[in-house]
Amino acid sequence: MRIAVFIENRNGVGLTARIMNAPGAREHTFLLVTADLDGDVGRWIEEEASTRLDGARVRNLFREEETLAHAQFLEETGPRISEFVRTESVDRLILFNDQSQRGSRVARALTDTLPVVLVQDGHLDFHYKRLRPGLRDQNWYYGSSDPAAVCVWGPATAHHLLYRTADADPAVHITGALGHSDDPDLLRAAHNPAPRPARSSREPLRIIVLDQPLGDQRKLAARQHREYLRAACEALAEFGEVAVKPHPSTLSGHLNWLGTLPGITVLDESTLVDAAGLESYDLAVTFFSTTYLQTLRAGVPLVLFSPPPLNIVFPAVNHALLRNVGSVGELTDVVGQLHRTGKFTGNNTGEPLTHFLTFRDDVAERILTVVQEAKVRAPHAAPGSGAAAPAPVGTRAERALRAVRDRQTPPRSLAVLGLGFGYVTGVAIPILTYTQALLAHSPVDIRYIDLSAYCRTEDVLAALRDVDVVLVNSLAPLWRSAIGNELVGELVSEDRKVFLYAHETEHVMAYEAEHSTLRHKEMLKLLPQLSVLCVSTAQADMFRGLGVADPVVVYNTVPQDTHRVRARVTPGAQPRIVMVGSMQDRKGLDVFSRVAELAYAEGLPWRFAWIGHRTPRIASSTLISDRVTWMGALSRARVREELAASDVFFLSSVDDPMPLSVVEAVQQRLRVVTYRRVGSHEVLDGVPGYRSFADYTPQAAFEALRAVLGEEVSEDDYREVEELFDIPAFTARMTAALGLPGPDRVPHRQEAAPEDGDSADGEGPEELRAVIPQQIRHLNEDFKRHVNTGNVEDALRVGTEILRRRQPVDVLIGMAELRAARGQAKEACQLLAAAAIVGGDRGRVWSEISRVAALLGARGRAIRQLARKESVRAQVTHHSARLRKGD
Repeated sequence: MRIAVFIENRNGVGLTARIMNAPGAREHTFLLVTADLDGDVGRWIEEEASTRLDGARVRNLFREEETLAHAQFLEETGPRISEFVRTESVDRLILFNDQSQRGSRVARALTDTLPVVLVQDGHLDFHYKRLRPGLRDQNWYYGSSDPAAVCVWGPATAHHLLYRTADADPAVHITGALGHSDDPDLLRAAHNPAPRPARSSREPLRIIVLDQPLGDQRKLAARQHREYLRAACEALAEFGEVAVKPHPSTLSGHLNWLGTLPGITVLDESTLVDAAGLESYDLAVTFFSTTYLQTLRAGVPLVLFSPPPLNIVFPAVNHALLRNVGSVGELTDVVGQLHRTGKFTGNNTGEPLTHFLTFRDDVAERILTVVQEAKVRAPHAAPGSGAAAPAPVGTRAERALRAVRDRQTPPRSLAVLGLGFGYVTGVAIPILTYTQALLAHSPVDIRYIDLSAYCRTEDVLAALRDVDVVLVNSLAPLWRSAIGNELVGELVSEDRKVFLYAHETEHVMAYEAEHSTLRHKEMLKLLPQLSVLCVSTAQADMFRGLGVADPVVVYNTVPQDTHRVRARVTPGAQPRIVMVGSMQDRKGLDVFSRVAELAYAEGLPWRFAWIGHRTPRIASSTLISDRVTWMGALSRARVREELAASDVFFLSSVDDPMPLSVVEAVQQRLRVVTYRRVGSHEVLDGVPGYRSFADYTPQAAFEALRAVLGEEVSEDDYREVEELFDIPAFTARMTAALGLPGPDRVPHRQEAAPEDGDSADGEGPEELRAVIPQQIRHLNEDFKRHVNTGNVEDALRVGTEILRRRQPVDVLIGMAELRAARGQAKEACQLLAAAAIVGGDRGRVWSEISRVAALLGARGRAIRQLARKESVRAQVTHHSARLRKGD
């Protein structure tokens, strides 16, 4: 097979080298091609290819001596790549960017005639403060050229491509990132961040600012870019030495301006900064960049700075070495703490890194497999052509959606409260899948609040103050977090929209009632006041029994795996029966083992396997049969492979509300057997290929297995069940449910949309700012610095945090002065009153109150008169005391 690779930069050469070194790559012929008229790009690529590709030739579609205008160059790129593909008999083409000026022309010219495979070459999962077409970055449109296949880094990008538009149907493959997903050093840094030894306090920092061409890329006006960069560099210089590394694509005008920054070292823009080059620095700062992967490898803390006018935002990743800030003031607070204490405070909430990067060691091989199997996409039917897609009527998915859609009022901002967010447990998977699908096509502000990162209710309430809807993911936060019940109670008392997405079973409820008795009782008092979302009707009935008036059934969902190999249609001579779940009594260890023993006693050639880690929740009387292959915990990919190699999924659980493992088994068309009381029964009952057993005994389960092995799976019914748990259907149900009014409350009033129709395009809610844990004296230092430098917003932010803990009179007076200067007379008066009560040097305090009251105009006149009298009285009292002491 002849495979062409279109390369636009040095990074593309490195990616190409990795693909060409994949197992099986030598069976193919690789043709490297670029398009460059100025000569610089072509020369960079040639230099990189000479070192990375053993001197392999890179063909340029243009000659340097050609005299073409830029517009002509771009216009010619499409026809020339088409001619190259024809004359070289190319079978496939690999592309790394279908939205760049050159890449978009190549994609447009070839996608209808040749299998074009798009391979992600950088971080694409950015968020936006305002979401409308004119403000989206080109990354938002990545993959929209309708390529034959797209290879992406992780589930976040996959979900974005799959649900960016309602009619999108890209062939997306989560392969991982070349050179990153298969790097053991990065894997260790991602999961087990080993912070550097604490530095000596007040020791000067070595700081590197990794600049981005914001002005050149029109992400920010050049003037604003330089203004914020200058302010950041000046603020950072207070704490040590600052070096600026320009992006390689930075134009000469900005490079010349960088040279005018006083006291700043400007590094060579063409030098690539890798992990080894970063190790000599104590801190890195950037706007948004894939560089975070290198800083993680180097163990160097990275601050991602998002100035207010910058629309594109790097998402907050919950990691000890990554920190998101939204102002110069916040930047200096974080750096100031590192300088003072030698310790860096990373994001203590946010999305897991595995949202964006899937770790596996065969990335290049997977990409090559996708390239080999890629086929030209069939053209979409034109609207009104008579090829309308048949819309199923009355399916399970539609019936479940109709049950909640009529009352829909979708939220504009959503906070998810939980204990950890990762694709490891069934509790986290549905909500992460939902939020990622929601982010892909909605201007919704999503915030992940990990309650284990907080110790004070006030801090979480502050982070949630401007959120429309709060979704508590499972009851675990109410049992495990010391502040969980108090926090939810406060939210309810404030008449906030609070929803609980329940995953718990009767067995779990009984267990927690015994082991977390006090918190469980507090939770039971809260339940009737919450809007409860359930994963099955049986679970909804359980919550009705606990006092919940109107639980809503939304079911759940699982991520879409790219290579979903289906099980064989007819069982083999030795049918394989598999279970997926942790090894514990609730999952039916004893029943599964005894069924395996029954089959052996009957002389049946059945094979039994259990996938899942062992837990301590196993009674001494539980049978662990040798007739079962106990496989332990496996990756999601391996689980999918094992399901495809099996014939029956036997869910032996005695209590499971709606197990995701059954959904995955249905997706792969396995026969399924469950106990009748688990949630799967209500959606699979009557479907050929599914059997349940009413008596929870080994003999009843054995008979159900025997019966289902002689039955064919109904493709139509299985597809209908699959649609019920499909991501778009679940997303629609969940979004509709989150718009419902709470129990015994009127629907929350929605703000009227502005007449100009820009309601969704205005300034988005403030980004989550998890509080930096600092000693009060450090906060006082930050407050004074912000006041002295005129950073009012940051002074108010830090001052508010100080006043949550203590009420020092200097901060009260300072905050009152800031509020008065902004015309916020009521708030200023409250702060002045607090200062009068707190005390201290009474003469000085009243003198300061008088000074600030003068800023309040007529409203402050009476306060000023009182303050003057009290100041004189304090001075007289003090003077009298001194005279008496002298006597």
